[in-house]
Amino acid sequence: MLYGIVVGVWWIRLRDYFEQRGIESGVLEGNKRLAAIALTGHWCDITMGMVLIPISRHSALASFFKLSVATTLAFHMLTAYTLFALILLHGFLYVSWVPVFNSLSEALRMVFPVLNPTYLYNETWPGNSSALGVWRASLIFTGLTTTLILVVIFVTTLPQIRGKHFNLFYFTHLLVIVAVIIICLHASTMFYCTAPGLAMWVLDWGMRLYELRKRLDSKVTSLGNGWYLLGLQLPRHRLDGCACTSPLAHFYIHHAESSVRELHPFTTITHLASQNIITPQTEDDLSIEFLFRKRGKVPTDQELPTRKHGWTTGFGLINVKVKLNFQWTDKLSSLADDPNLGLGEPKESVMPRLRRAFSGQSTHTVTTNATQEHKTISIELRVEGPYFTPADPSRYRTVICFVAGTGVSGALAIASSFVEVKRQQAENLAKYNEMNHLAGPYSSKHRSKSIWERCIVFWSVREGEYVELEGLKGTKATYATYLIIARLHAKIAYSNFATIVGPTSPLEVHVNLTGKDRPRLNIEESLATIRGQPDASSIWVYLSGPNAFIEAGEKACKAAPGVEWYGARWDI
Repeated sequence: MLYGIVVGVWWIRLRDYFEQRGIESGVLEGNKRLAAIALTGHWCDITMGMVLIPISRHSALASFFKLSVATTLAFHMLTAYTLFALILLHGFLYVSWVPVFNSLSEALRMVFPVLNPTYLYNETWPGNSSALGVWRASLIFTGLTTTLILVVIFVTTLPQIRGKHFNLFYFTHLLVIVAVIIICLHASTMFYCTAPGLAMWVLDWGMRLYELRKRLDSKVTSLGNGWYLLGLQLPRHRLDGCACTSPLAHFYIHHAESSVRELHPFTTITHLASQNIITPQTEDDLSIEFLFRKRGKVPTDQELPTRKHGWTTGFGLINVKVKLNFQWTDKLSSLADDPNLGLGEPKESVMPRLRRAFSGQSTHTVTTNATQEHKTISIELRVEGPYFTPADPSRYRTVICFVAGTGVSGALAIASSFVEVKRQQAENLAKYNEMNHLAGPYSSKHRSKSIWERCIVFWSVREGEYVELEGLKGTKATYATYLIIARLHAKIAYSNFATIVGPTSPLEVHVNLTGKDRPRLNIEESLATIRGQPDASSIWVYLSGPNAFIEAGEKACKAAPGVEWYGARWDI
């Protein structure tokens, strides 16, 4: 529709202008082609303006229209590829006009200067040698330069390159800043069309830099088997004015020692709204956590290198400098694995806080001696966010999480949100019963009618990557339930956990260990089993993990009528 408006407004004017100018001067061919060149140039102006609209972080497009990151990414990719196609069409039309120009006599060639046919010969170089005339003649060179930059960006967006060399893809995208400056010299109308997108882009980056200005005290804890817990204190004011209660929130984390240039997205395993409620208002910071896993083989203590002044000793008496930890997360996790760094203090069990969160008690009344030592190192991070995913599980009666590997982070946050919903229900019911002097706190007559009744988590993880805690061995399903609630870092007896959720809790967790001779999680079958249960209604499915896993989940959801879903995709 937008392109149609441009055609309706500009085509007749451009066609009449070039035809009248050519006929009056004796040029009868190629006039409409010049009008088409100018028209496609205006299309490029408008499309470039849409490409520059921020699609993530502080995106006005996502906020106003309530769009997911996947939708805004699809919009960006569609407009970007459209822009590239229009630029090629614009250039092709110009190249096809050049033979028409060369066929003209020397006198007629002055009617439409080849370097900039929109001007007269005496308005541009070589007919006009002033600075203005030279600038007008630079049209072809600025256009070629911009096209070359966009070709480089286009090539790096190909899946084969983007997947293997993401940093190359990301940093070549920054060349678009240079391209915008050059293209504005190519056509002044480009500036007016790109100004709104540029203004939003500048505002977006300004807000990012403002959030990244302060370093936050953080800790990286090794949980064993390649799993790590990243905890930090988030300033509470980051949630000021935020009305979103979605459990799915992500941050962009910058760690200078791992990479000066890179910021990596992490989905927090903490439900921010719940954490904001249970944290005393006198505290300025909220404790939030992230879960990640080192890629590749997890070294044993004997395999870990000993670092000495930047050198690795591990080959007898020979010191060899080795480049380790190519991945950002590997560099970060190596801090907790470094044998030269001592163990951190024993990490306090999260059981007291969970017990209080579920029962509504004070956050200072319950203690426990259940602790477990882990390798912990204190670091400083810069954090940008939070950015919320527009998903609200509380609108559904049954919420199912199909997650694989580190995709369990989102399920942890959803389960934490579910626990908070049940805590609030119990608290409200207790107050109601107290006011009405009922005999029992859980009278079925006055039980709260909650929309969100069940939360079911299916976690697919390789057997070799599974983290098991002492005291819960041999009870995989029970352990996994504890895993979702207790956040993978406390040594607690099952009896303690059961007092929080209870043996008949509506929170259900199933761990599917994969590997040699072990079957993969059958999402379609698991979903069909739940849908066949009499109490299953109003189902929403959360999918997170590798692309193939998410695609299999989406296929199963599409085949199940009445099921809504969300796939947590990070790929672009």
